[in-house]
Amino acid sequence: MLKYLVVGAVAIAGAASVPSQTFASEWGCQVLLCLSGDWQGTPSCDPPIDRLIDAMGLPGFSWPTCPQANSSGAGYDPYEACPQGWMPYAPASDRPGQGQASMCRIAAGNLGQPANFGARHGQADGSHAMTIQLGGRTVPVQLTHVSSGAHNDRTTTYYDIQRPRRAKPYYIEYDDANGLRQRTWFNLSRP
Repeated sequence: MLKYLVVGAVAIAGAASVPSQTFASEWGCQVLLCLSGDWQGTPSCDPPIDRLIDAMGLPGFSWPTCPQANSSGAGYDPYEACPQGWMPYAPASDRPGQGQASMCRIAAGNLGQPANFGARHGQADGSHAMTIQLGGRTVPVQLTHVSSGAHNDRTTTYYDIQRPRRAKPYYIEYDDANGLRQRTWFNLSRP
């Protein structure tokens, strides 16, 4: 009799562990499906996303994944890409050590257009603020002179612009139905 009880207990314990793994996988797939669409406008996405947001505040949180889609954990990139030819740049005054390239920079010789010097204002760090036309719109820009060379005998002039912040700064990568790697961007702001 004891043998049957032990075998029965093992079978029940084994069966109980399968649904929890499946449930976690299903939750990860629900999260992926919701975040790759308009989750704020889809009522059926409220439970899995509310659970996700609540779980993110718990110690030991691990991003739920969807093995069927080979999904990654979430990544975070708060800034849009710099315009073509511009390079991401982290000013020295921008929280040193944080690694956030919050500006875009281009050497003045590579800009290919004159800046509007009519809106020039001196800054405390010796740079000058002005405007340029970029992508059909007027953009505030800082003009910075950087000395280099053995005796600071060379000066390069740079234009610096603020990088636009993403409305959807988080992303997940996954394989689509054709096996191609995709990236979907999302935010976690509750409506």
